[in-house]
Amino acid sequence: MDDRHVKILVVEDDNEINKLLCEIITHSGYVPQPAYSGTEALLYLATEQEWSMVLLDLMLPGLSGEEMLQQLGPNRQLPVIIISAKGEQQTKVSVLRMGADDYITKPFDVEEVSARIDIHLGRYRRAVAPDPIRELTYK
Repeated sequence: MDDRHVKILVVEDDNEINKLLCEIITHSGYVPQPAYSGTEALLYLATEQEWSMVLLDLMLPGLSGEEMLQQLGPNRQLPVIIISAKGEQQTKVSVLRMGADDYITKPFDVEEVSARIDIHLGRYRRAVAPDPIRELTYK
C-alpha cells in the first residue's frame, strides 16, 4: 500500500492539538483528515471506506470517544489509538478492553505518536495483506 493513500482520521475537538496531530501524520507521509466530534468522525467513517487508522480523543462534544469506540465494534479491521488527557489507570484499562489498540496520554511526545502510528499501521498491513503462497496456490 502506498503511504500517500494511507488515510488517518484524527478525532480531536481541540483545534491546536488536532492541527499538531495532522502535521505529525503529514510529516510521516500519510494523509490526515481532521474531525472535531465523534458524530463527525462516524460520518466520515460511514461515507468513505479507505481509512487506515483512527486517532481518537475521549473527551469530545456530543458523542464521546468511548461511545464512538463502542459503535465501531470489536470486529473492525481498523486500528484505533486513543490520545487523551484522561490518565487514570482504570480509564486506560477500560478503553483498551473496549477494543482500543493503544493509549497515549496527553501531553504527548511527537516522536512517540509517530512511532506508534507506524507500528500499528505495519501490524494492520500484515494482518490484511494477502498471503502470497496462498494466492499462488489458488490461481
